[in-house]
Amino acid sequence: MAQEKEIARTIRLGQRPDGIPEVVKFKLLDGGDAMLPVTFKYRTLTEFGALLDEVFGQSLDAETDLQGKLSSKSLQQQRVQFNGQYLFAIFQNWGLDVPLTLPACIQLADELPGAAQAAMGLYRQLITEGRLGN
Repeated sequence: MAQEKEIARTIRLGQRPDGIPEVVKFKLLDGGDAMLPVTFKYRTLTEFGALLDEVFGQSLDAETDLQGKLSSKSLQQQRVQFNGQYLFAIFQNWGLDVPLTLPACIQLADELPGAAQAAMGLYRQLITEGRLGN
């Protein structure tokens, strides 16, 4: 059997991709499999760090405002808001039948928390490690 040659791509620094097309795979609440096609915003590792500082800084400010008023409901609302804002910051486009807006991202995070977690984890992996495997 003939061995296949590996084809290496030429690397050019300073040429940013328009976005990172990907399919987010996650479990639905009933246990079924689902996929959400998205295009993630491209960020360098340093820009990703700045995004995390911004998002987590807002999260810490919001937690401070809740002193003495913590309830399970308010904690979950905070989580949904945070996740929705994070999704809105990382998505460039998505394959849903509604426009990509902050309220729609918050709704996604509220109704399908597994989708939000899968998208956030996949984005972190792509930015910090790149695509793994074939």
